[in-house]
Amino acid sequence: MRTLMREMWFRALMMLLYCLCVAAGAISLNLYNFALQDGWYREQGEMGFEDSRLCSQYVWLCLNSVEQNLRWLEDPTSDTLGGYGGKAFSYKIVDDTDDNAVTVDTTTEKSHFVTSTEVFLPGPEEAEEPAGESAYYASATETDTAQLKIAQEEEVPGHSYRIEGYVNLPVEPYDGCYREYYIFEHLYAFKDYYLPVWIPSIILAVVLFVFSMVAAVQEGRQGKTTLTGHIPFDVAVLVLYLGLAWAKTAFYELPEVYDAMSMVGVYSHTVDLICSLWMLLLCGVIAANQLANGSFGQRLLLRRLVRKVPAPVLVLGILGGHVLLMLLILAVDAFHNAWFILILFGFDAVLVPCILRWYVEEKRIRDAAAALAAGDLNYKVNTNKLHMVWKDLGQDLGRIGDGMALAVEEQMRSERMKTELITNVSHDLKTPLTSIINYIELLKDESLPEETRREYLDVLDRQGAKLKKLTEDVVEASKAVSGAVTVNAELFDVRELLQQSVGEYSERLAAAGLEPILHTPEQETYIMADARLLGRVLDNFITNVLKYAQQGTRAYFDLTVGEERTSIAVKNVSREALDIPAEELMERFVRGDSSRSTEGSGLGLSIARSLTELMGGEMVLTLDGDLFKVEVSFPNAAPPLLPAEPKSPPEETKTE
Repeated sequence: MRTLMREMWFRALMMLLYCLCVAAGAISLNLYNFALQDGWYREQGEMGFEDSRLCSQYVWLCLNSVEQNLRWLEDPTSDTLGGYGGKAFSYKIVDDTDDNAVTVDTTTEKSHFVTSTEVFLPGPEEAEEPAGESAYYASATETDTAQLKIAQEEEVPGHSYRIEGYVNLPVEPYDGCYREYYIFEHLYAFKDYYLPVWIPSIILAVVLFVFSMVAAVQEGRQGKTTLTGHIPFDVAVLVLYLGLAWAKTAFYELPEVYDAMSMVGVYSHTVDLICSLWMLLLCGVIAANQLANGSFGQRLLLRRLVRKVPAPVLVLGILGGHVLLMLLILAVDAFHNAWFILILFGFDAVLVPCILRWYVEEKRIRDAAAALAAGDLNYKVNTNKLHMVWKDLGQDLGRIGDGMALAVEEQMRSERMKTELITNVSHDLKTPLTSIINYIELLKDESLPEETRREYLDVLDRQGAKLKKLTEDVVEASKAVSGAVTVNAELFDVRELLQQSVGEYSERLAAAGLEPILHTPEQETYIMADARLLGRVLDNFITNVLKYAQQGTRAYFDLTVGEERTSIAVKNVSREALDIPAEELMERFVRGDSSRSTEGSGLGLSIARSLTELMGGEMVLTLDGDLFKVEVSFPNAAPPLLPAEPKSPPEETKTE
């Protein structure tokens, strides 16, 4: 799912589905409300068009036309008063004053009564003093009833008429109410689906909104800007508001669309709600992505135009203007824009704290960067109070500070090592070189006995070999650290190599008073490494045992095969106290005896570690009191495939 959310087409699809779900949810809710008002969910019986609110509205409009024509013509016997309604409308006028006498009846056998209204027409004496224009054009039944009551109390001459409205079924095109009849016939068939459509649409719209916001934030945290994230927020708000306002105006300029939507209760405020929710998603995705990648303030158009104004003041000014604009819209057309204004107010109520918080966190990051630039490497950013991109930046700055502190410490350590290197190398080279020079001077004496001369030559030979060995170790250590050693990795049996290495040093170990204990698996153990270099590593370990192990103890050589790695461990008890860290013991020119009385250059463990790492292995040194343990490990390798044994040819069948 995370992979899909990174795809632009998938995010665009989610936004499109959100817009469709919002529209479907709002319209289905209106249709459900419309269905309830029309009584579509009555428990008993089926309703027809004549029982619907659409038909009632149509008949009321026709009755209003008949009433106005009756007041104007004052002819209750005319059968042309209902021409406004077309053939689908018929009416009946009953004189309530004259024993309910029917003055005109245009109904047929297919006419169905829908509703009625009352009209009071004053007599000739009252007509000389008209009650005013409003009395003649009043269409409310309550007004007529009140006039009738006053006329009866005051015995004013006149007549009270009841106009009954009917609808003629079946309705045909161009009959006057075919549009209402068509809508009812199609909507009523889906009356059971409005509520099931509304609930999933709203739930799915919320889920898609959350997913779209999360996708925008994830892209921002990775330093990426989405396609919509390139748009400045203030420009997006202005363009979307003006664009949706123009689209709504153009939409409602289509009479057929406006009439059809009004018939089913989808008025302007519903369209405003849908447009506001669309705008909420688009602006929210833009703001979320820009806030996550830290480009919100820099992308604001007004900030680019007015760069010297502080960003918080500029943002608050934009939001203040936004609020004033909404108040102006609210004052001009409060009814139709109520939902739109409320949603924008809610959007600002959420956005303002987020923006202010964003700038507070930005200042914390700037302070941390300034502190690090000033050299305060111990300065830490409290990332618990940071969010989104600032949290990541705070963690990165913390890691940068730690890395710089480690680099400084490593540099100081390197400087100390250089000083120690010069001192140690000078000491190690000076001792044999001084002996060689002194004995050469002694050999210049021609009066020396031959036996003494041979002894001096033996000393020169030993000191020369020692100097040569020290020089070779320095060169080898340099090559190992720089990676200049050629590694020929191959598959071989490490068990056999370990047994050979320990066997070669068995006599020397015994002469030093050490007992070697070898633990190896019974089966062959294969690894992929350079057998020559690994042999040198093992020689180094055994030489260290000879130099530094306590006489009369045991030295353990263990070969262990794990699930993923094969390890070789060498353990012995040190003759000298090991009062230095294990990591320091593996540094160059560091020995286990601080007096440096033993032979050796102190480069053995450093060379062994470098060679092990060049072969793809790991080396770990452990000190536990006087117990010295060094371990190298390599990934397991499958044994080589044995060649298939040739099949013996089948014996020929002898025939007698």
